[in-house]
Amino acid sequence: MQTITIHRLADLRAGDRILSHGGRAYRTPLRVTSPLGPIEFGSPVRGVRVENPNPSSGIEWVLYPSQMDGRPMEIERH
Repeated sequence: MQTITIHRLADLRAGDRILSHGGRAYRTPLRVTSPLGPIEFGSPVRGVRVENPNPSSGIEWVLYPSQMDGRPMEIERH
């Protein structure tokens, strides 16, 4: 497993684990379940789906380029 730094959500792959964003570490790394793509069929809105760190909540987590791109993200990749 290697740790790399990226600056765009488009560089994420399914299975990557986001360790930190903008210099702030996540207590529980966020595992990417779906790379950048439409958030639902036919939608022009694009996002990256990640596994909710609290599986019992049932809330779906989606990260958007407008909120994440441009700041360093440290990730683990197989």
